[in-house]
This record gives sequence, C-alpha cells and structure tokens, in this order.
Amino acid sequence: MWKSFTWLNEPKEFSIQERLTFKTEGDTDFWRNTYYQFNRMTGHALLRPIPSTSFSCRIEVKLDPRQTYDQAGILLYLNEDHWLKVSAEFIPEGKSHLGAVVTSFGYSDWSSRDIENTVFDHPLTFELVFKNQDVELYFVDGETKEQLRIAHLHGEGDWKVGPYACSPNLEGQGCEVEILSFDCQER
Repeated sequence: MWKSFTWLNEPKEFSIQERLTFKTEGDTDFWRNTYYQFNRMTGHALLRPIPSTSFSCRIEVKLDPRQTYDQAGILLYLNEDHWLKVSAEFIPEGKSHLGAVVTSFGYSDWSSRDIENTVFDHPLTFELVFKNQDVELYFVDGETKEQLRIAHLHGEGDWKVGPYACSPNLEGQGCEVEILSFDCQER
C-alpha cells in the first residue's frame, strides 16, 4: 500500500507494514509565519502524488499523545508556501482541538474547535475532499461527519497527500502514531 509514498522529514523510528507506525520527534511542526513569527516545516509526513483535480481521502489514525500540541491527521502539500493539514491536537491541561491549518503564500491560517481529551481513547477519522483547488475538511465520529473547514488553495502544481504527525513541544520526546487506514479515491 505504501509503495508510492515518500517521506517529508522521515522520523528516526518507523515501520511500514500493512499499517504504518512511527514515533514523532520533539520540536517538530508544520507552521509558517503568522502570529508566532516562526517557520517550522519539520513535521513528519508520508506523501504520495495526486494526479487528479478531484479526489477524496480518509484517514483513521491512533495517536498516543504525551505532550502539549502532539497532533496527527492528513497533510495536503504542494510546497512550503502552499499546504494544509487537518488533525486533532492534544492539550493535556484543558480541552484539546480539532482543527485545520491552511497555508497560502507562506502564511498559515488556523481554525479549531475544542474537544474533550477522551477523543484520543479511540482512533480518529478525518476526511479531505479536493475539487479544483477547493477543499472540504471533516472530522468523522461514527455516523456523524462534522465539517471543520472549507478553503481554497492558491498554489497550482503537483499536490501530494498523506498521513502526518508532529510534536511541536520544545521539550517533547515525541509520541506514538499508528495509521490504521488511509485511502484516496478520484471523484
């Protein structure tokens, strides 16, 4: 299944069998410029080219977060200036976040909503629908499909998509990630 995928920032520890498992490294993230005034393109992503202008992808991921901001989901990537991610982000002392980061022309734009930390007790499912550079992002919980974001991607070119995870905490030691399923279909 993973033969057409290549790493963007390969983690030190990973296994590619029927399921993909890996451990994130601390101080890894995908973020550009906005608000925090830093650029980090160090998160881990296993990506494959998408030849179609219309497709949908769904991931089921098990994240075992340890530190603040540990996260996992789907990354859609053109280059450092044009990409997006949809994921769950762990906040141990409060509510965690479901959200999306859309990056255009080198500036990241984050939208999120709070969710109970018990969400990490079970696998997380996210869906991405791409239609001619417009993207719909969803969190799927059983039979419920919640729209998290609609966005337009300005960059044009050869997009890649796949599972991603990172651990932005500077003191973090990383966390365990297991990709239970990842599927993309032309629409």
